[in-house]
Amino acid sequence: MSSDLKLEAELGRDHGSRSSRRLRRNDKIPAVVYGQDSDPLSVTLDRPKFRAALNAAGPNAVITLDVDGSDYLTIVKNMQRDPIANRVTHVDFMLIDIDQRLVVDVPINLVGDAVLVRQEGAVVQQQMMTLTVEAPAGNIPQMFEVDISEMSIENPVRVSDLEMGTGVVAQVEDDSLIAIGQRSRASIAAEETAGEESDELGEGVEPGEEAAAGGDGSGEDAGEDTQAD
Repeated sequence: MSSDLKLEAELGRDHGSRSSRRLRRNDKIPAVVYGQDSDPLSVTLDRPKFRAALNAAGPNAVITLDVDGSDYLTIVKNMQRDPIANRVTHVDFMLIDIDQRLVVDVPINLVGDAVLVRQEGAVVQQQMMTLTVEAPAGNIPQMFEVDISEMSIENPVRVSDLEMGTGVVAQVEDDSLIAIGQRSRASIAAEETAGEESDELGEGVEPGEEAAAGGDGSGEDAGEDTQAD
């Protein structure tokens, strides 16, 4: 069984930094295909076609590499990038079987408007950007999309809230936090200030209590004066 995504690669290339720089100037990417006890294959990719494939299917896509007419079922295991230009400079492809279980990192994307969090004077803090899962090669999620419309400070988003898909198993605990409502220091300080002011007002004596206290005092004085007479 092969994947629907197919990418051509040219077999054979010169090794070394000088050769790699020449390939990149020609909009090519050096790559290697390895795994399943096979000898590594040094190949060359067309940069625009590789970029289009990843944009269409995601970084965890199963790719059939057409290497000079021979098909190899693979997944991208590693990509090296230029730290300044952020361009891919080298790709490692790992040979796989379609039913093989793989451990991969899947991106998490938050969608929706967390109205309740905002009403509580808080903001959404994403605690987990990717989730490590084990899944069949043919059923790897490309992204987890999480709706945060119903979340609140008391109701954060956890791994257990995700729809995993058939055969997909998270490699962390179900109650691990993905997103929480975090109140700002300013909102906490404002609430504490309001509470202190309320406490200060509550410490005063009620006007009725003052009148009662004054009345009792005058009655006792009057009684004492009468007895003295």
